[in-house]
Amino acid sequence: MRYRQAPYSPDSEVAAMLDALRDEMKQGTARGAGRHELTLVLNGDVFDLDAPRVIDQKSVFHDLPRSAEHAVPAMKAILADHPVFIEALGRVVADGHTVVFISGNHDVQLTLPEVRDLVRSRVVEAALAALDGAPRPGSSSPAGEAERARAALGARVVFRAWFHKTPDGIIVEHGNQYDAYCSYRYPMVPFGRKPGEIQPTMGSLVCRLLVSRMGYFNPHVDSSFMLSAFGYLAHWARYYLFSRRSLAGAWALGALRTVVELVRRREPERRTRLRECLAAAAQETGAPLRAVARHARLFAPPAEDRLGLVARELWLDRAALALLAVAVALVWLLLAPIWLAPAALVAPAGLVVYERLVPKLPLEATWQRVSRAARQVARAHRARAVVFGHTHTPEGSWEGGLFFGNTGSWSAAFEDIACTKPVFAARPLVWLRSEPGAGSSARLSGGLVTWKNGRFEARTASVPPPAEQLREPHGAPPPLRSPATAALRT
Repeated sequence: MRYRQAPYSPDSEVAAMLDALRDEMKQGTARGAGRHELTLVLNGDVFDLDAPRVIDQKSVFHDLPRSAEHAVPAMKAILADHPVFIEALGRVVADGHTVVFISGNHDVQLTLPEVRDLVRSRVVEAALAALDGAPRPGSSSPAGEAERARAALGARVVFRAWFHKTPDGIIVEHGNQYDAYCSYRYPMVPFGRKPGEIQPTMGSLVCRLLVSRMGYFNPHVDSSFMLSAFGYLAHWARYYLFSRRSLAGAWALGALRTVVELVRRREPERRTRLRECLAAAAQETGAPLRAVARHARLFAPPAEDRLGLVARELWLDRAALALLAVAVALVWLLLAPIWLAPAALVAPAGLVVYERLVPKLPLEATWQRVSRAARQVARAHRARAVVFGHTHTPEGSWEGGLFFGNTGSWSAAFEDIACTKPVFAARPLVWLRSEPGAGSSARLSGGLVTWKNGRFEARTASVPPPAEQLREPHGAPPPLRSPATAALRT
């Protein structure tokens, strides 16, 4: 698990990129074009709360309940371990800009008020430290002034449980709600039967019970663990054949526990809770309730409702059929006449037929569903731009005057376990600019860019084609009450 060590963390790159953005804002303001304001949207999965805990310099597996009792200590440890990142966020807030945290499937605990308070307080403390001469608690400044300064800074640290929408019609969402393995019935209140305890998803369970317990897989790189049967066999021969560890044992135990937990904790949909979720989203984002309801209809049903899909994804169906085929063949060979012995091959042949008739959906199919959902989200909100994450695949395009993008990932993703070949040599982000104007009259530009060697480089067209700029395919978005934000927007 070398990818978890400090030298492979992107903290310093994030800090350098944010400092460059702050300089861009200052230069723009200095040119006399009015104050340039930045909203930094951290689009989910910023904190990996599904990863093993580090205790006494060792990686320790866990399956702790996802509640405030366990999430707060874990978040404290993460924040303490990444001071460079937190200090960089503090400088953004100290400059008068806004930071928005959106919950992802790996840090869904950001929906918990206790976790939000902790993160906000750490960022505010970093902002106070970055402000020369600013009132600080415990200083000679009056206590009331210090508290007002802290409150003003805290107001610039915003949290969104599901999605974020700007007054000029930009939607930013992590995107896990369109992935059955990682979706929640109620993203605003993702709890199960126990109040305050977050409902497990297949994705979370697999991370904690399966993938993280296989040290030669990097959970940030899908291709490292989404292997074929021959791929797993080669992986076992390379890393496990001459060791005392069991790849098959880790898989069998983790996969069975995942299915058991999904069945045991399954919580059917309740209309009352769904209405509460939609109302909470409308209140938190300022989006119209009707648009929020249309948005929610796009969700993929959670995997707990599709256990056959779960068994297929975890290879449990094929393992069960293979054992059944072997058992049937052995019984046939023992009981049937010798001249009928070749008929024992019918059982293994059935497994081959099953594999042909019920193919396993490739991961790309899930990612394509997420990408298609962005277009439907734009229609639901009459948005002018929709930015997702989740798939780890950076994208950006202008279509019919609308921008669709994916922020990709800055995680420690390497093609090899020695962490010498990064999947992405350049760090992706979406940077959108909103020119002066209100609501639909504000002109949007920008797109997918990368940060590499201390420079921003555009990866997509920065403005929509002129003919498309005049069209509003889904109508102009209504003005909202939420702060003017985007990912990343000036």
